[in-house]
Amino acid sequence: MAKWTGRSKGRKNNIAEFGKEMVRRSKSTCELCGESGRSLSVYEIGKTDENADLERCVHVCDECKNTIKKLNKADENDLRFLNHAIWSDETTVKAAALHIISEIEDRSRYSWIEDLVDMVYIDNDLKDICERMKH
Repeated sequence: MAKWTGRSKGRKNNIAEFGKEMVRRSKSTCELCGESGRSLSVYEIGKTDENADLERCVHVCDECKNTIKKLNKADENDLRFLNHAIWSDETTVKAAALHIISEIEDRSRYSWIEDLVDMVYIDNDLKDICERMKH
């Protein structure tokens, strides 16, 4: 079993501290698919740096988390949760959906994704969070 030491232990503790805030924000539902009554965990989107950042974290169910991990093997219906996430009132959740879409290697496999992205208004706040998720 891996041991958390030094900086990584601090990251783990910082992310764990987000739990209460995430429960409040998500109202105990998966922020990506909207399902309730599932086990949820804090998932940090994008490249990680030294400090954990609440604006790069979403509350997700295991099904969505597993889909993200195997993103380029997902079939069209596996990614339908993005349709829910991209219309979220939470800017962080919208940014997470846009980041996940940007990570898909072959978007042409998903006929509806480009239409979905074209419909989203990207304001400066959303753009800033998306940029932080990239770096």
